[in-house]
Amino acid sequence: MRKLGYIVLAIIMVACGSNTFETEGGTVVTYVEKGDGETPVDSLVSMFKIKYTTENGFVMMDANEPMPLKIDPNNAVAQGELFEVLTQLRTGDSVGFELVASELFENTFRAPLPDSIPADSKIKFEIAYIDQLTEQGYYDMVAEKAEAAAEKQMVIDNELLDTYLEEKGIDAQTTESGLRYVIKEEGTGPKPEVGQSVKVNYAGYVLSGEYFDTSIESIAKEQGIYREGRVYEPFTFPIGQGRVIKGWDEGIALLNVGTKATLYIPSPLGYGSRSSGNVIKPNSILVFDVELVDIVE
Repeated sequence: MRKLGYIVLAIIMVACGSNTFETEGGTVVTYVEKGDGETPVDSLVSMFKIKYTTENGFVMMDANEPMPLKIDPNNAVAQGELFEVLTQLRTGDSVGFELVASELFENTFRAPLPDSIPADSKIKFEIAYIDQLTEQGYYDMVAEKAEAAAEKQMVIDNELLDTYLEEKGIDAQTTESGLRYVIKEEGTGPKPEVGQSVKVNYAGYVLSGEYFDTSIESIAKEQGIYREGRVYEPFTFPIGQGRVIKGWDEGIALLNVGTKATLYIPSPLGYGSRSSGNVIKPNSILVFDVELVDIVE
């Protein structure tokens, strides 16, 4: 039933004598499904699936995943009519209702009403109250989803790297985490230990060969990424402290001082689903030519 349009649902539910309720502000809310859970608690995180459209059917939002909201029943009026509705829902509820566009944008969204939406038009909402979690429970859920997504992406990245390395004739070593690396020139110095700071020269690019950063001025000029005023020198960071991407923390720790190597970093060990700058897109595999210059005592 949730896939049906709001108007059809409202007609069906009214015809069947389904329950409705009205907020103090006058919004009539129709139950599509009625749950038997709890109403929102301000110390918990409420999870809602929310869809809302304009009168002419333009979808302004249709969340595929439940959205987290902190609902304060004692402050609902100050947050607008939408929150007055939310405070009266119970987990398991699925409802439909309409709000005046000007009121919604002014009192809830705290944003200017778009010129394309008449002030007195109605915004149609379909909301399902999925669950209520503690803050730690919510963070755990997010972490579990992120871990699952990273595992799935690692499978994809491994296949891409296998193909890339085979086509290039590159014989790389692979660590347990999925990091690939090739030693180009073995150094004779010591390996860094966790907590020690290291100095590293590097040049970073994606599999297509497009460079995004380097500590070496000549490479920056050659690749068209030179920035006037930047000081080009080895990058210094502490090993194993999370100050850099995981692929660097692991990869640089494998090297002796003086070693030159190339690191092939799957996206979960890099920036993951985030982008960084114009070159690093979400889920980009990164390649770094590196040299461990020194350990800072």
